[in-house]
Amino acid sequence: MSRLVAALLLAVAASHAHACGACDEDKIAATYDHATITRAASHGQLVVFCAIEGPGYEAGRLQRVAARTSGIDPASVRTSAQPATLSFVVDPRKRSAQSAASALQRGAPAGTRISIVRVVGNG
Repeated sequence: MSRLVAALLLAVAASHAHACGACDEDKIAATYDHATITRAASHGQLVVFCAIEGPGYEAGRLQRVAARTSGIDPASVRTSAQPATLSFVVDPRKRSAQSAASALQRGAPAGTRISIVRVVGNG
């Protein structure tokens, strides 16, 4: 009987687990959009997931920078405040994932750090 009770307690505890934002999977899930990934794959593009660190996170500012950055599809930019992340589609024929993230970094507020968590695609 005690094994059954332990199993039930474990099942209940597991069902109440939630994302804390600390792992890469939580950061990706915060801005994941299946339609965007599917569309990017069909066009030979990359989806770039980035973590944002620092006190100056401004989603609107990063979206404006992305809109001006060659190779990034401005309509694909997704942001999340918690965890602080962003994702975007980039055309690897115009710009690498790292180059695109660096361009966003240059346009970010001082003290903000943008780092690539994962790149999805074959580019």
